[in-house]
Amino acid sequence: MHILLIHQAFVTPSEGGGTRHFEMCRYLVHMGHRVTVITGEVNYLTGEKRNVSEEVMEGIQIYYIKVYRSIHRSIFHRALSFLSFAANSFFKGLRVDKVDLVWGTSPPLFQGIIGLWISKLRRLPYVFEVRDLWLDFARELGVVTNSFVYYSFKFLEKMIYKGATAIITNSPGFVPHIKKVVPQKEVHIFPNGVDMMDFAKLDKQKSLEFRARFGLENKFVVLYAGNIGIANDIETILEAARLLRKKAPDIIFVLMGGGLKIEEYRAKCQEEWLSNVKFLPAQPKKVMPQIIFSADVCLATLKDIPLFNTTYPNKVFDYMAASRPIVLAIDGAIREVVEKAKCGIPVPPGDPSKLAEAVWGYYNQPSLIELHGKSGREYVGKHFNREKISREFSDFLFSLAEQDNRG
Repeated sequence: MHILLIHQAFVTPSEGGGTRHFEMCRYLVHMGHRVTVITGEVNYLTGEKRNVSEEVMEGIQIYYIKVYRSIHRSIFHRALSFLSFAANSFFKGLRVDKVDLVWGTSPPLFQGIIGLWISKLRRLPYVFEVRDLWLDFARELGVVTNSFVYYSFKFLEKMIYKGATAIITNSPGFVPHIKKVVPQKEVHIFPNGVDMMDFAKLDKQKSLEFRARFGLENKFVVLYAGNIGIANDIETILEAARLLRKKAPDIIFVLMGGGLKIEEYRAKCQEEWLSNVKFLPAQPKKVMPQIIFSADVCLATLKDIPLFNTTYPNKVFDYMAASRPIVLAIDGAIREVVEKAKCGIPVPPGDPSKLAEAVWGYYNQPSLIELHGKSGREYVGKHFNREKISREFSDFLFSLAEQDNRG
């Protein structure tokens, strides 16, 4: 099959950010499919412009199309970037030859509707992937306050759900919310996970080299890796760092990534003299397994709103694969995974004292770090292996194509 993926935030291993779709596409190519990706010329996490207009990487044909570049300047500018990608990806998608199936993904919803239009105009099956409940999250966070805007997007969301040949999602927590919109449609789960081959060669010497490179020698490193934006509750991490600053000066909180609020948080740390917090730029995904392995403890946090109980954050699975223990300040679906895997300490979202207490617990119990790390690696390899998930996804796409041909 020739699969066309429309995805503005598509990331390759040479860039910073989550590589779920690259890894799945790579496996699809290995299984004999042809995969074409249309993505933006600006990296979604870092805001940096990519230097090529197209490339073939591990058999995946990737087109980088022009978008409005100031993606992290404000919510308004981010919307302009989304709209510019939607317009340009539409015309590019119509020109890609001999496509058998269109795969769209959200957020944002704009690219979801573009995938739907392309599939309808070309009379192709359309798989729509829900990666988070973008619109409802935005409303809960106070980003979308205008009722007209909210219900206009809800109408758009329902149009995409109803028009898609099939709906897939990366978290079981999203299924009830999708079914509220389209109760008659089945929702298929292909969860987040990890490519265990990327985590096969973790080296202690390279860990020491990474620590030396960033001045982290002889430190107890607490790593947060990922987006630094509105939803990620970085405020709780900074407050936990403040609570531990004098108690254990050798505990260093490392925030690695980029996003809409990184400069605000950096300024806050300077104003409050939080010398035990270090900001590092997003690193290429191909080196992230080793970087995660270099930490002592890893963090996953989100704002304390009920809807975030539905999520399966990518970073948690990467932490587990790198055999690092997790302090998890997210309830719900991902907490169930961490508890079943026995690979971390869940704490209430938005509670800096509990987060600091969990870090302090690991600091004083090196044996617990090893125990939780080993348990997490074993569990994620068994239950969230990207290769297995991708093979199941390939079988699913074949079944859709067969249904479409019969129809």
